[in-house]
Amino acid sequence: MLAACGKEEESSDKQKDTKVTTNNEQENSNTSTSENIGESTPPPIQEAENIPANEKKALLAAFDQHVKTFNQKDLDGYMSTISKNPTSFKLDEERDYIKNIFETTDIQINPQNVIIIDYKDNEANIFTEMKTIVSETGSKKKVEQLSRQINTFKKEDGQWKLNATFAMETK
Repeated sequence: MLAACGKEEESSDKQKDTKVTTNNEQENSNTSTSENIGESTPPPIQEAENIPANEKKALLAAFDQHVKTFNQKDLDGYMSTISKNPTSFKLDEERDYIKNIFETTDIQINPQNVIIIDYKDNEANIFTEMKTIVSETGSKKKVEQLSRQINTFKKEDGQWKLNATFAMETK
């Protein structure tokens, strides 16, 4: 079963605010030097070109809220970011799963390379590499994992909600 969070597990002694870093922000922070000679190669995943600026801002804010509430172990807040009718998981099972994760682990997720790869009026797909750091509650041993995810958001009552998550672990 894939959970909405992609079963990412991460540890947190302190609650942190998470800022989503988009691919464009990362490109702007990478300056070319004399060592970078030759043509630049495009990123393997491209941002959708048809996203209105206000929708891009709303989508990234919804994604950011989803991550933030997860990292704060705010179960109700986290569940409020999810569609009432998700397609890749069952809502009641997700709630039980996340509640168990919050109670038994110290966990943080940190999105990297966030790119809106597909956009339609009421649906969008966001690609991200999600770094997860997790440990059992009270344990000092931490495990880090990086996964690639596609998170599908759909509009419900004018707001973007997570509808599906597909994750693949990377090495």
